[in-house]
Amino acid sequence: MKILFSFVFLFLSASGLYSQAGQLKYIIYDFDGLDLGVTDLPDGDYKNFDLTYEISANPLAVSDVLGDRVLKLNLMWSGGSGEFGKGITRYIELNASSDHLNFYFLNPVSNYASAVVDIAIKEDDNQNGIYEVSADDNWLKTITIPKSSAWQLISVPLSDFSDASSGGNGIFDAAYTSNKGRIFTISFKFNRSAAATGPETYYADMFCFSEGTLPYGNSILSLPFDNSNNKCLLGSYAYRTPADSVPPEVEALLSPGNKLKYINIFMPYAYNGTTASALPGASVQRLMNNGYRPIITWEMMYASYQTMDPVQPRLNQITNGSFDSYIDLFANQIKTYSDTIIIRVFHEFDGNWYSWSIEENGQDPANLVAAYRYIVDRFNALGVDNVLWMWSPNSSPSPNVSYNWFVDAYPGDAYVDIVATSIYNHPLTGTPPWRSFRSLLSENYYYMRKYFPSKQFFIAEAACRERYGNEMSSSQTKAEWICQMSKDLKSYFNATKALVFFNADKEHDWRINSSAPALNALSNCVWNDPYFNNALTEVIEKKENGSFEIYPNPFIEEITVSVLSEKMLQEDYYLNVINIHGHKVYNKKVLRSQTIGKSFLPGTYILELKNTKHSERRIIIKQ
Repeated sequence: MKILFSFVFLFLSASGLYSQAGQLKYIIYDFDGLDLGVTDLPDGDYKNFDLTYEISANPLAVSDVLGDRVLKLNLMWSGGSGEFGKGITRYIELNASSDHLNFYFLNPVSNYASAVVDIAIKEDDNQNGIYEVSADDNWLKTITIPKSSAWQLISVPLSDFSDASSGGNGIFDAAYTSNKGRIFTISFKFNRSAAATGPETYYADMFCFSEGTLPYGNSILSLPFDNSNNKCLLGSYAYRTPADSVPPEVEALLSPGNKLKYINIFMPYAYNGTTASALPGASVQRLMNNGYRPIITWEMMYASYQTMDPVQPRLNQITNGSFDSYIDLFANQIKTYSDTIIIRVFHEFDGNWYSWSIEENGQDPANLVAAYRYIVDRFNALGVDNVLWMWSPNSSPSPNVSYNWFVDAYPGDAYVDIVATSIYNHPLTGTPPWRSFRSLLSENYYYMRKYFPSKQFFIAEAACRERYGNEMSSSQTKAEWICQMSKDLKSYFNATKALVFFNADKEHDWRINSSAPALNALSNCVWNDPYFNNALTEVIEKKENGSFEIYPNPFIEEITVSVLSEKMLQEDYYLNVINIHGHKVYNKKVLRSQTIGKSFLPGTYILELKNTKHSERRIIIKQ
């Protein structure tokens, strides 16, 4: 048997002490919003042997962590064991040395004995979607949970699991890498104890992974405290033209005194036809004049065609120069505005519904990185210094495959000012499964904070649908979802700097006033909460785009590079020039002023000032 390490797993009662030791990473199941009595859960649940289950009302007091719905597990014990499991078959980045598997468990005192549970995490090491003893790891841990009149938080270190399979590689290596394993299933097998002379009933909730133990507040049933004085500003999607007509419409629905800060404007390359010509107009400046910060979601698409029509552009058309003149026109228009604007390019690129997605562009995130950098470099070459660049993957990848991990598509700190995501409950048509806000955000938020801690994190699009007539009237409502979102943003996700509502009637009625209860919830739980007070000073963190100047650009004979930053002169920066084939054609230590380019062939180059910690780039063109 292959062993990891041995640690003691934790039982924490409802009277546990305050804990902020860990970070929520991924929610397996939290059951919020499901109908009472449901026995067919979304996303691949299963049962084996002598067990039945259903969604039940919380038998104890409702809390912010567990809510009012939990999983009820009925064990008849005629066969001696019963198993509940969740099929996953997806990549989740887990670290066996630091991460925990957590769940809340109630073993009522009316039961006969402690619950004996075999927890199994199966890895699909050969990634064929089938668990095979000869090819895959099966990580196992047996625990005993005593009877109690209160909920217990069970937190088991992954390092405490042992590999019970003869196959696999014997390494807990679940990650988004092609030679690593996917998580296949997670299961809980309950074994009858000798003392159990009749049926027993257990309750469970909030199955999740965390880095360290799951954080909580003054008890295990309260949300973790935010001790950092964080705040979250608000915004709205601009669904009308001109965009400056939107804020009054939204704000008029709510009490005065808490103004929106961000207005998200969606702009294609062309509104009609296939000639890229759409440019922002005077309405953007009017938004700025009225105190708003515009976000332009700049979509590489022709609006009069379906998003995946073959006529839509692909990323290579950015990097091969096909849109240079249009990008330059757009950049020069942005340059005319009096204040900083946020530009969001290639959003939701890890989905499969846009032509700029990784899936549609060679299944290679490097192509996304190259196109993103190309646009930013072109703006910088034109001296546009009033832009904050937003990089915005979706809340979950589609497809969930190794090449589609959004971290691999990050353009670099020098090219990104804000990282963001989209949160919808839920954009599928019909009556899609209900999702809690925390289950939608937890994984993406964790990666954003882990890999890009220096960047501000925004939720660039957020919305919840209303319930439909075929759903149980006692289910969680949109209003309740909004209020729970507010609590979760202030606790699990308190580094979120902005929440921008997608205020439109589209796949579902996403509007903030889709019902009177939804509007009241937004007013009471968000709009009038000081945590979301937009009268607070906005934090704007701009890149240094003024460290050096280049002129003339484009050039015919030579170009002069004039360094303005004393830091660059003192810290061993080098001046590199790279051609379109990726070959370095110039490399010398930075001087205060130097003239280069006489030997360059006509074409497009990247000029880079770089040391071991930082780099700045411009596009230069020799005619």
